[in-house]
Amino acid sequence: MPRLRALAGLALAAFLVATAPAAPAIAGSLEIGPIRLQMIGPERTATLTIRNVDSAPVTVQIRTVDWTQPNGEDVYTPSALMLVSPPLVTLAPGESQVVRVVIENLPEAPTERAFRLILDELPPEPNANATGVQTAIRALVPVFVTPSTAARPNLSWSAIRSGDQLVVTAANRGDSRDRLINLSVAADGQALNPYALDGYVLAGGSRSWTLPAGSAQAGAITISAEGEYGTVEANVPVTP
Repeated sequence: MPRLRALAGLALAAFLVATAPAAPAIAGSLEIGPIRLQMIGPERTATLTIRNVDSAPVTVQIRTVDWTQPNGEDVYTPSALMLVSPPLVTLAPGESQVVRVVIENLPEAPTERAFRLILDELPPEPNANATGVQTAIRALVPVFVTPSTAARPNLSWSAIRSGDQLVVTAANRGDSRDRLINLSVAADGQALNPYALDGYVLAGGSRSWTLPAGSAQAGAITISAEGEYGTVEANVPVTP
């Protein structure tokens, strides 16, 4: 089965839906809500609503992928477990569509399973009179199947220096994901990342960030972030 790796620079303009699920998000011509789906315990169905907020019709293709993090990065594989209906929809201006999401034949497991819905706005037919560049929008909606409300992440950290770079990795040995926002890495009291980092760390997976090592050859770094269940702080030795 082919594997699709999440790339930092997609050919399409990418809109990564990774914010809190309370309110809908607007991605180009589409309003999407909720922007994260979670099924707990025996739940295996959920719904997503997409609405065309543009003044022209829009066609949206919806695909399902399994989401894993085997080597510190997101890997997407076409899913045989998650189904959506409808998988393709054309919306008139202002029109909405409820999309049904179903998980089938998922074995019971003590840890959370992660999926994503990939919503691609298909470009319209070329218009010879049109000017400018037409940009298609891609939205990635996280979907989690969580064993229970008691499931929690359990992060451990490592840092490896490679030349003038530092690879910082969070491994999650817990039974649910963590979502880190405003992640900061510092050495000798100085931040190594020029801007705040963020990202999910899936249950049983890991997430890596590559940063400049800085001028000081520090033997340790400090990490701080806001996690799904509170503040995350760690002092991490650096491996040469």
